[in-house]
Amino acid sequence: MCNLVLLAALIQAAPEPAAPSGLPPEQGLASIDAKGNLTITFITCSPVINPWGGYSAPMQEEKGTGKGPAKVKVTVTPLLLTKAELSAKDVEAHTADGRPISAEKLRTLLAKERTVLIVTDGKKLDSFHLQLYKEDTIVLVPPANTLNRGGAGTFNGGAYGGYGAPLPVREPKVPIRPPDDTRPPK
Repeated sequence: MCNLVLLAALIQAAPEPAAPSGLPPEQGLASIDAKGNLTITFITCSPVINPWGGYSAPMQEEKGTGKGPAKVKVTVTPLLLTKAELSAKDVEAHTADGRPISAEKLRTLLAKERTVLIVTDGKKLDSFHLQLYKEDTIVLVPPANTLNRGGAGTFNGGAYGGYGAPLPVREPKVPIRPPDDTRPPK
């Protein structure tokens, strides 16, 4: 009995695994043309910004047109198609198991359009995000800030949609007056 208590005291709980760092990769298509230009195409969900702030998905309700009323709720999710063209020499490439891919081999592999993983923030990809992919999956890492994730829930420094233009500011219709300096007597 004493051994059991001593053994239980010596056994420590396994430490919690570290949370994954960085953004997960996007799945997309990539190809390299004869001139060495890399074309990357991927789709992300685009939030809808309502005028009162925050994100919302537009909902549509329709009444049935049959024997009885039927309400149908439809959630519409807007999608954003991103297509970027850049020089293939500016993009780092490796496989999901970490082996680097040379520029010549990448040109051969992407002669035809092919599914790849794209690291959109330009940072090293945490191996946690690669657990579900085959070892020979191509991972492309364009330079940081090349592929804005516009519409994917980020505002890119005050810009909506990754275009670099800030949201328009509405001017008040009624001029704002400073408060009167007169105060009521005490």
